[in-house]
Amino acid sequence: MSNDLMPVFEQNLASMVLTSEERVLVAVSGGPDSMALLHLFLRWDAKRVGVFHLNHGFREEAQLDADFVEKYAREHELPAHIMSYDILRYLRESGESKQQGARTIRYQLLKECAHKHGYARIALAHHGDDQAETMLMRMLRGSGLHGLGGIPARRGLLIRPLLNVFKDEILRYCQDFQIPYVEDATNYQPIYLRNKVRQELLPLLVREYNPQITTQLVQLAQLAHEDDLELEGQVQRLCAEHVRYRGAQVVFPRSVFIGLSVAFQRRVLRRLLQLYQGHLLRVGFIHIEEWRQQILENTTFRLSLPQVEVSATQEEIYVGFFRGEAWSDQELNVPGQVQAGEFTITAELFSIQDLPCRGGNSEDFDYDNLVFPLIVRPRKPGDRLHPFGGAGSKKVKDLFMDLHIPVEERDYLPMICDQQGILWIPSTRRSNLGPLTEQTQLVVRLSYCHTHALML
Repeated sequence: MSNDLMPVFEQNLASMVLTSEERVLVAVSGGPDSMALLHLFLRWDAKRVGVFHLNHGFREEAQLDADFVEKYAREHELPAHIMSYDILRYLRESGESKQQGARTIRYQLLKECAHKHGYARIALAHHGDDQAETMLMRMLRGSGLHGLGGIPARRGLLIRPLLNVFKDEILRYCQDFQIPYVEDATNYQPIYLRNKVRQELLPLLVREYNPQITTQLVQLAQLAHEDDLELEGQVQRLCAEHVRYRGAQVVFPRSVFIGLSVAFQRRVLRRLLQLYQGHLLRVGFIHIEEWRQQILENTTFRLSLPQVEVSATQEEIYVGFFRGEAWSDQELNVPGQVQAGEFTITAELFSIQDLPCRGGNSEDFDYDNLVFPLIVRPRKPGDRLHPFGGAGSKKVKDLFMDLHIPVEERDYLPMICDQQGILWIPSTRRSNLGPLTEQTQLVVRLSYCHTHALML
């Protein structure tokens, strides 16, 4: 049969790598798209299929639609999960739009149902026309490459096996296989943006500009999605290498950021926000660009973005607020290790002949020129440090100001001291006490790492 969608359906399922044991929950509204999808799954393997329907209560016919889906499932001996939900109440409480709120609840209930009843996948009936409409809507809103990737064919539990099939093909399939369905009249009312795009804009583009525009928009979505996946993979690897955490804060080295292309700078900033708060809601191009310009033009700054504060010093870019852990003075044995808030401080002892190469988070001191015991403590009023290679001493407070250390972080930086004074402020500056000389025999190596500096 020329209108049989089974070959492309099976090909799409194969690309989604379903195992032979996985069961599929099919979201069925009762319309032609979801009924065609359910029919295809019935032909594929009815024993592995369940039906989900949400009665959202928006229309008088909603209960009739639910009864229709339940009856069809019962006739084909399929488990039917028919649910009702007071979405209007949810909309009043959440403030979301009608379409967005209904979508939020539908996806939430679908995932809960799948988890409860042992379905490994959730199948949705989005098709090529839906993809083309989404592309146009996102173009109208000024989306970037990620947005132009359109609706994904697969994301987590969700699969969309008809995303490269068009509406007219689905309708012909329903006709040829005598598949019953119901119509939702609100799909034809130009009161929502998608409906206006479907009823007005897309037909205009087909009629006046390009008869193949729907197909080409779907192809554009596929190309953009694949390009975006590749670029996002590179950004994730970059962040895995350089991102660290300071408590709840996400931190990225400014020198690395400056060396990136403009495109990757924007992507890194988006990635940092996602790592901090898990989403990019309300954050648009203008916010990312303002943040990027601040990094390029100002040594230090603090900027409020929607739902989050970002800042920077000469060395680091920060996302979120710093919340330090209080801690008290501790004695550091040699060799030994102590925990000072978010810092783990380690002391090792080496002979000069066996001294390994030193990393960037370590400093070496002459054992015989230190006065023990070593103490790790928070800063105190009046603290001074004799900077290594400099003349005279400097107030620690002034040093922090010169280095643009954020005020809220200064009381949480550890001072590693012997009985003469401050030896080293990790991540900041060492003193001129205990330098290595030609006479040095034993070396105390002090190192630090951030407890929350976890690689992602």
